[in-house]
Amino acid sequence: MKNDCDPNHPSYIQTLTILLGVSDSAYFCGKVVQSPFVKKLKIPRFLIVTNVGLNSATSSISVFRINPNTGEISQVSGSPFQLTDRPRFSATNSTGTVVYVPNIGNKSISVLNLNPETGSLSLKHSDLVLSSTPYSLALDPNGKYLFASSEQNPEIHRMAIDSSDQLTILTPAMPTSNPSGGSVGRLSFDSKGKHLYVGLTSAPGNNAGIQVFSLDSSTGSLSSINVYVTGINNLSLGISANGQFVYGSNYTSENVFPFLRDVNTGTLSIQTSISAGVAPGYTIVDPLNRFVYVANSGTGQGTISAYSIQPTNGTLAPVNGSPFSTGFSPIGLSIDPSGKYLYSSNTEGGNIAGFSISENGALIPLAGFPVTAGTSPFSIEIVSY
Repeated sequence: MKNDCDPNHPSYIQTLTILLGVSDSAYFCGKVVQSPFVKKLKIPRFLIVTNVGLNSATSSISVFRINPNTGEISQVSGSPFQLTDRPRFSATNSTGTVVYVPNIGNKSISVLNLNPETGSLSLKHSDLVLSSTPYSLALDPNGKYLFASSEQNPEIHRMAIDSSDQLTILTPAMPTSNPSGGSVGRLSFDSKGKHLYVGLTSAPGNNAGIQVFSLDSSTGSLSSINVYVTGINNLSLGISANGQFVYGSNYTSENVFPFLRDVNTGTLSIQTSISAGVAPGYTIVDPLNRFVYVANSGTGQGTISAYSIQPTNGTLAPVNGSPFSTGFSPIGLSIDPSGKYLYSSNTEGGNIAGFSISENGALIPLAGFPVTAGTSPFSIEIVSY
């Protein structure tokens, strides 16, 4: 490794070329190195937290400004914003100007303006009401379509996005192939927008899994590729930035299943599973493809499990010191583009926890946290520019 970090040694360029050949950026010799062939790494500016509340009157969205040098956050003027009806997982477009929000209060999707200078939110279009309650959203990377999972039925709502960011429902909704009843959890696209990965929940005591779809970019249609059985209630999943690995977390059986992904076909090869904490409800992969973090959202406790990724097959090993304490019932996680900071939204605790990510993946609490959010904070999303 000493020779690898010497710019004058032949292995320096060789090692760096290998690392950047599978990712836009890599952690190398103690720092993040960005590929010269990709656009500049974005800088985190805002943290959007949806507060699902106990009812419509107590629900809101909090927006915080991020100090990219320290990771500290401060609430922007006007926050929290009461524009939605019990919001769940938000999704912001690639320019950081429009935020889509699923609402459980009126079974709708809200379309909001995000001011990139001030962080203020305002209503852009009227809510689009769906036929069943939405849970998670996924924007296709080309910005043409929005997909929403249903927490009531085994189906995915499909919507087209026009030039004004208005949504139009595409019919019919896409049915999912849950192994035993249930509905749909988190959705996530690969970085190229070719394949949509879907967490499937299950009837009590039965296994569920992950379903893979291909996207027709000209019509917004989804075609099922396969269903991969994992454990009970595969509520959440995460995809590595290099597209090589997919991770499914099972809320009831409390484990994480790694998959090796074929980047061309989207198909998955299951690897050895590993245990998680109580009620794992959210999974995220750091942007440098080094670590997986899982929010263990059981009531009356709060931890984040951290795992290092085996770079050949994606299998996981616990990070030293894992799990790490956070606020009660963490249900959302977000990591900045440099892989330096991680934030969690803690539903029962009513607050946000902030951590720096060490070189070995350990989470180190940041100064000034926890920070109070609204009533029952749910999702947490970093918006970078």
